[in-house]
Amino acid sequence: MYLYLFDAFLGKGKYKKTIDKIETRITDLEISGRIIKLTILESIPEIIADGLKKGVKTVVVVGNDKTLCQAASALIGSDASLGIIPVGENNAMAEILGVPQEDLACEVISARLLENIDIGRINNNPFISSIEIDGHKVLLEHRGWKISPTSKINKIKILNLNKFFNKISRPQDGLMEVVLESNKKTFWSFKQDTFMDSLFYLKKLKVTSPKDKKGLTVLVDGWRVLKTPLEIEILPQQTKMIVGRKRQF
Repeated sequence: MYLYLFDAFLGKGKYKKTIDKIETRITDLEISGRIIKLTILESIPEIIADGLKKGVKTVVVVGNDKTLCQAASALIGSDASLGIIPVGENNAMAEILGVPQEDLACEVISARLLENIDIGRINNNPFISSIEIDGHKVLLEHRGWKISPTSKINKIKILNLNKFFNKISRPQDGLMEVVLESNKKTFWSFKQDTFMDSLFYLKKLKVTSPKDKKGLTVLVDGWRVLKTPLEIEILPQQTKMIVGRKRQF
């Protein structure tokens, strides 16, 4: 049983022809299911939870990276699979998954090639793609060592399913990529669990902001805002995602 969730931003008139093509292709490929066209007041996790109770086995979001992240967080540990039909901008994750834009993605959904993907957890909240932190105002702690980045570090990115330095993060290795981006845009990389100047791979990480008692604002998956302190870890292969044959990992 398929459940299709069309993001609220697709309600704009400029997307009407695109949505019509997608709905037609879904019917032609005989992968029809329940279609819900979301409003800004509806909760994707709540709708998915209700769908799972009713026997939904495949959730397909029609939208962008934000839509996919919200849906994936609701499917952690379930037997249901997740697919995306990307529309519009901000679809880097769909590209990594090997899913083409708009109605062309319906072929990938129909083929139903599945891969188990790691999910991150940050203070008991899930994250799928990435975390972004102001680089020189935090303290990173891991297995007894601590890093306090200097002012030369512009940003810290913690990645699960994303790109960095023209590389693809590995969403099936049970590790997160921690990237320290300097103003000079130079970096060196080392092996797992070893201190690095700019790139290292970890299963767990603690992030604090000792100089800011109110906590430092952190952007999660490009839409959710949390504050330090943070306890971050990777949960191996928690969600089944539909991928294309041109997936990049």
